[in-house]
Amino acid sequence: MNKVNTAVSALFILVMAAAAWIWAAAVHTWTPAGTLASLACLALFVWTGLRAIPALTRYLSPQGAREASAGIGNSDPKEERQRTWWQIILWVAASRVLLILAAYVFWVLREGGSGSLFSRFIDMWHIRGIDAMSYLGIAERWYVTEGDPRFHIVFLPFFPVLIKLAQFFTGSYMVAGFVVANLCTLAAAVFAYELARLDLARRNALRVVKYIFIFPSAFFFFLPMTEALFLLLSLMALYYVRRRRWLLGCLCSALAGFTRSPGILLAVPVAVELARALTAGYRRMDRKAFVNKVILAAVSLATVSFGLLAYLYINYSVTGNAFQFSIYQREHWSQRVYFFFDTVRYQMEYAVNTFKDKDWRSFLGLWLPNLTAIFAVLLIMLRSAKKLNPAYIAYLIVYFAYVVAPTWLLSAPRYFAVAFPLAFAAVVLTEDKKWKDAVLTTLYIAGSLLYLAVFVAGYPVY
Repeated sequence: MNKVNTAVSALFILVMAAAAWIWAAAVHTWTPAGTLASLACLALFVWTGLRAIPALTRYLSPQGAREASAGIGNSDPKEERQRTWWQIILWVAASRVLLILAAYVFWVLREGGSGSLFSRFIDMWHIRGIDAMSYLGIAERWYVTEGDPRFHIVFLPFFPVLIKLAQFFTGSYMVAGFVVANLCTLAAAVFAYELARLDLARRNALRVVKYIFIFPSAFFFFLPMTEALFLLLSLMALYYVRRRRWLLGCLCSALAGFTRSPGILLAVPVAVELARALTAGYRRMDRKAFVNKVILAAVSLATVSFGLLAYLYINYSVTGNAFQFSIYQREHWSQRVYFFFDTVRYQMEYAVNTFKDKDWRSFLGLWLPNLTAIFAVLLIMLRSAKKLNPAYIAYLIVYFAYVVAPTWLLSAPRYFAVAFPLAFAAVVLTEDKKWKDAVLTTLYIAGSLLYLAVFVAGYPVY
């Protein structure tokens, strides 16, 4: 096992070194702050990967696979389980009410008391200033090829499809968007508990739910955006895969990939769990049964790509080019995928420049929250790399590299809100001391209020 760890670690270092070399050769302007931030980001990321590799290889080894494979399951009696579900639903619903009231208080402080909560609701949440209107437009008109709405092809279709269905009952696309998002939020809370309960005691499973919904950018779950749906499908995917309902779990992954592009990354933790299950059953099954399991695993894993493939087909059927979305992203938003540590470079440079220019809206709304989220997530990943479920940390590593990679990143805190392993990491990092849980909870809630305040104030929070 030591030789395997050494080989995998060496390969990982080689890949990251090659990426750093390519990046260094391509950068034409260097600033001290940007360079230091990039190198710090890269170092923390590599350190996290090196800490995670031994845990992952052990998890996939025959010994590691046998250790816990028989213990997966929820031991709560049915009545207690259902009672816990209702407690979670009521808690999350109450938190939505508190969220609305907090936003209204911030709005009143900004506007001087003009307008009631309901009359100013859409303006208060800046629905017309975020991607919500694009999803509502797709739900109402589908994808078009003319005018500014032609760029909506960059937004994936599953959330608008559900809004369209809900609109038949609500009579309003706007109301339907809120209904779908918040129903998904409630369901996600229950599935988060159920997934956590596979490994954790009831108290810690409930803390996983808590940390998901007090994450500083978790207020986006309330809005007609894809976050709540994507979170729900991600949790469902891992829950069903870990309960050995592989095909159902992979279909949920496919739907996540039909909701947001990072959904395809769920193939990583799914593949880890499938490999572990096959490793555990290798010596217990006869050859025919094992071959059948391998075939089922391969077919299930292949279905993860169906959501992305369906989206590419929609691009082709609407525009004649399966990758038209990437053209629009590049030409209309100057958006392409590059190295995540280069993102940190330009984010830091923008932060320094906007701070010097006293452009507080951009500094407090964009660059400071982005950098804070990136480095906070890196530190959480680093500290939890040896303790977290290896499938989850593997997902966090690839998810981080993917969502931080855009060349014009505006929404890092929102992207991290749906990275559910962060909540599991928060629990394992605070389970030994109550004061740690209290401190982290306080920091999360304070961050939530501050980020909500700048959002309601109209700062560029997307």
